Amino acid sequence: MITLMPNTVSVSDIQKNYRKVFDRVKKTKEPVVVLSNNKPDVAIIDYKALENLRRIAYEAEVADTLRVVEEGRKEYKEDKTIKTGSLSDLI
Repeated sequence: MITLMPNTVSVSDIQKNYRKVFDRVKKTKEPVVVLSNNKPDVAIIDYKALENLRRIAYEAEVADTLRVVEEGRKEYKEDKTIKTGSLSDLI
């Protein structure tokens, strides 16, 4: 589960205690945001969590594509589409 306020560490903390930070990420499965000059710079995330996020994003993209295709089919059946020779004809 991802919390609203992410765990943060400074760049110097990473340099000094990277193993502790990595172990915490692996144990809690919560990402850690690395701050550089008090601004978010990068995030450290468990690899399995990253793969899960990639899978979720891919599935959402496929679902959205299927929704758009179905919407297009519906509009075509309702004769709400136009035939055009090129994309520039639409603009």
